[in-house]
Amino acid sequence: MIEAPLDPASAERWLERASEAAQRSGNPQDIAYLAQVRGRVASLAGRLVDAQRLFREAQAQFHAMDDHRFELSAQSELGHALRRDGRIDEAAAEYRHSIHGWQRSGNRGAVANQLESFAFLAVARGHGVRAARLFGAAEALREVAEAAMTALEREEYDAEILRLREALDEGALRSAWAEGRQLTADEAVVFAVSE
Repeated sequence: MIEAPLDPASAERWLERASEAAQRSGNPQDIAYLAQVRGRVASLAGRLVDAQRLFREAQAQFHAMDDHRFELSAQSELGHALRRDGRIDEAAAEYRHSIHGWQRSGNRGAVANQLESFAFLAVARGHGVRAARLFGAAEALREVAEAAMTALEREEYDAEILRLREALDEGALRSAWAEGRQLTADEAVVFAVSE
């Protein structure tokens, strides 16, 4: 993952070797983990169809091992790859399932990420007020959870906020954002999945 943004071809070669070794070992945890990492690298490289296939493989393998946390992680990443590929409705279906899983697990940072993902969908659909409420709710939840975004998350977030600012006047944006910040985590999840 560290090498992928700098030298994608080299990262792919290392991952291919690691995947072959995992297959030879027969270790299902390693096989599933490497499928997920390969999906991340494919997603970073813009190979979204490959990424979706790899995330589905990882999700199925984690499910077979009863590893709910990593199954949810792979499902969330599948939703991201679908969204980036313009498959908004399919992404929404994945997020509807994964946000409830993260909510049950108590991982508030992951719930905030999923709220942001629903906000990205709202921006794509031209629902600026809804997006602003979701962003506000996610921001408040991240503060409570002390869960900062990764650099990659921040980059995508900043781009979507810019799109939202271009689509929504400042007063409406500020008002909807403040409304979102007042939602409890449970209320925000209900709101997110309501569309």
